[in-house]
Amino acid sequence: MTRSQKIFLAVLSLYVVFDFTLGSLVGLYLWETTKEASRIISYYIFLFLSILITTQLTSGLINGHGAKKVYISSILLGLIQALVLMIVGSSIGNVIIPFGILAGTSIGLQAMSYSLIVSFVTSNKDTTKFLAIKSSLMNVISIISVPIITSLISLFGSYHISYVISFFAGLAIIVLISKISIPPSSEQSSSLGYRSLMQIDEVRIFAITRLLYGVYNGPMWAILGIVTYIFIGDVARWGYISTSLTILSIIGAYFYSRISSSSVRNAVSTITTFLFASIALLLATNWSFVIFMLYQIVVVLLNSSFSLHYEGVIYSLVNENETIRVNISTVLAIGEIAMGLGRIVPLALLLIVGFTFENPTFLQILFILISVIPILILNKLSSIIPHSSRYATIHS
Repeated sequence: MTRSQKIFLAVLSLYVVFDFTLGSLVGLYLWETTKEASRIISYYIFLFLSILITTQLTSGLINGHGAKKVYISSILLGLIQALVLMIVGSSIGNVIIPFGILAGTSIGLQAMSYSLIVSFVTSNKDTTKFLAIKSSLMNVISIISVPIITSLISLFGSYHISYVISFFAGLAIIVLISKISIPPSSEQSSSLGYRSLMQIDEVRIFAITRLLYGVYNGPMWAILGIVTYIFIGDVARWGYISTSLTILSIIGAYFYSRISSSSVRNAVSTITTFLFASIALLLATNWSFVIFMLYQIVVVLLNSSFSLHYEGVIYSLVNENETIRVNISTVLAIGEIAMGLGRIVPLALLLIVGFTFENPTFLQILFILISVIPILILNKLSSIIPHSSRYATIHS
């Protein structure tokens, strides 16, 4: 393993903590300080909108300034988030929109620059070994850090400690990433624009399924953790449950990745998709903590099978087309636009209809509507892909 790989593993380990304290915990903090669903939904709408816009600009920034500087910029914005949370405290609801824009810009800058850095540090004979170690290490750090941080919050009676942790984790990330020498991006501008690429069947299907995936992912990202917290009522217990679900996700992903037959993988993802829809219907008729936790478990299994299956299939599709490969950056940008819109639209509708976390009817209807999205995606994929070798093997 190279020096750059070792340093980047340390960066990713710290980023697990950085991302958790400025991601999932922020949603809980916003709920505790505002108790207003409208403010939380507004935060995530502007976060997703900022991600969408920033990802469209990041390619040019990387070409002009390099992936490392862009990545460091994303971490600096995260440090500003931590400072804002420490300074503003419980008044964060008064600056919810600019704070959402700040958070989304940080995530958008990080996403594409991260991919390029990974491509650089893994461009040698130890790539497979590095990726396996990376995945395992990040999972271990998550399992250890989440219950510790949430227990500290419960012990001190304040989220302030988590933002202090995120601030110092961010500083350490900047110091470490600065030690990796990354050459300037040599990527050339795409020869085709959005309209031309959308004439290709695979690109249209890619865009449609990313749109649908965004409709599924956005509400899950914004709402699921808060609903869990409302049921539990304690951040430490929330951390233990979150860690347990992470462990289940690791186990599920491991066993799914061990399936060598594409038809069996397809069958497993289809079964979990329909199981997900069935449990959502059960939750609609019996709103209780036990059924909700069963729903959470099925969501984890869904992400361990359907999500991996979907990513493998869709990227296999785009990689089989030479035109798409040449214009991959633009194709990915189209996918980001589609997924961003998919995330924003359902949240905007929730804002319009006056969604509240206190009314289980809203949540029951929402979870039922979300439950059909994976089925729609599978149906869209099956309409153009035969059950054959085009289902790519998933490597975790």
